[in-house]
Amino acid sequence: MAKYNCKTCGAELYFDPVSGKLLCEYCGSAFEPSEYAYEPEAEAHDETIPQPETDEGTAAVDEQSTDDSTGELVIYKCPHCGAEVITSKETAATTCVYCNRAITLEGNLAGDFRPDYVLPFTKTLDDVKKEYLKLAKKSVLTPRLFTKKSTVEKIKGMYVPFWLYTFEGDASIRVIGTNTRVWMTKDMEYTEISKYEIDESGHGAFRNIPADALKELDNNMMDSIEPFDFSKMKRFNPAFLAGFYTQRWNEDAAMNEKRAKLRAKESMTREVMKHVGTFNAGTVIKNENYTWSKDQVHYAMLPVWMMYTEYKGKKYIFGMNGQTGKMMGEIPSDPMRIVEIGGGVFIVSQIIMLIFRLLGVL
Repeated sequence: MAKYNCKTCGAELYFDPVSGKLLCEYCGSAFEPSEYAYEPEAEAHDETIPQPETDEGTAAVDEQSTDDSTGELVIYKCPHCGAEVITSKETAATTCVYCNRAITLEGNLAGDFRPDYVLPFTKTLDDVKKEYLKLAKKSVLTPRLFTKKSTVEKIKGMYVPFWLYTFEGDASIRVIGTNTRVWMTKDMEYTEISKYEIDESGHGAFRNIPADALKELDNNMMDSIEPFDFSKMKRFNPAFLAGFYTQRWNEDAAMNEKRAKLRAKESMTREVMKHVGTFNAGTVIKNENYTWSKDQVHYAMLPVWMMYTEYKGKKYIFGMNGQTGKMMGEIPSDPMRIVEIGGGVFIVSQIIMLIFRLLGVL
């Protein structure tokens, strides 16, 4: 377990998405993440998670199983206030519910759970709150729950574990194209149907196709906030996690490989079909074959702002790409809001009428 302390005043540091640095809220000092838990390039794949440089930046871990019968929960001692924090064994960074300070559980990112890369946040909490409220207030029928302060405060920044797949693919597709021609001769109508077999092939090179590695997350939601700019990725350093929630993967790379290659297959199919030609009665794929080569996979932490809430027995989720600001989310409409708004307007009008009467205006 680690925290990152200011080298000037000793206060805790948090990663700032705007500056891309670890900032001290007390003295205003800023530090590069590489100054903490620095890892030389030559040792980039060493399984040992580096520790902060100062003694103040480390804390002993008091870990044990809870009474949870599944063994999915563990207890950690907060390095700031000493309180016991109960969390999932898959959690890699969280916040103490007692002192609200950041906790980075570096030991949970060791070995096979250690990421290769991290894509830092660039969108701040203020950014996401502003965009969320803009979305929530678009309709007068939005239930009040979704604009309440307590709901907005549920928005959390989370580094989501992703597998990034890189490979090349070759496609071989046989297509049946059909043309029809209709003509009349005296009292007879004739229809001519012509079918053609077309063989087309294509090659594609795919780099960093992302697939989230958490079984709890909806894959369609994660896909909807893409793309990410992977040119901005950094070699993993746990200092980037300071102040954000993080969970390690619980779906391995093999479980998501088919999903990544399905996306690549769909992309290649679209490109190949562009060369088939035009047939007035349409085309049908008769058979297709895809082969893959030069497979590589990397493990990365990608930034997402997320908020879950429940309304009338249904769960709703809002998400924002923590790098680009692209949003997704479903906010319900409640027709009864018209009644509430109408009732409010009526009450206000009656109060105004009463004031006018008291003043002798009416």
